[in-house]
Amino acid sequence: MTLTLRQSQSEAVWRNLAICSLKLLTRVTRVIKIIGIWRQREISRASFYGLDSSVMRDVGISEAQRFIEGNKPFWEA
Repeated sequence: MTLTLRQSQSEAVWRNLAICSLKLLTRVTRVIKIIGIWRQREISRASFYGLDSSVMRDVGISEAQRFIEGNKPFWEA
């Protein structure tokens, strides 16, 4: 059995494929951006947590605040 599509049906199939591909690409792009944000948070918190205590006092951040911020999970803003 062979399946034949009229040109309008074929164009509709290609159009739907293009739309689905664009939606998938958009979602993948969002996921990549979120992963980038998470990675940046991880790096920032690690460097923040590693700062000298005197620097933290100069900035006005207590040891408790430093501990809390430095130990937040990467997905938490």
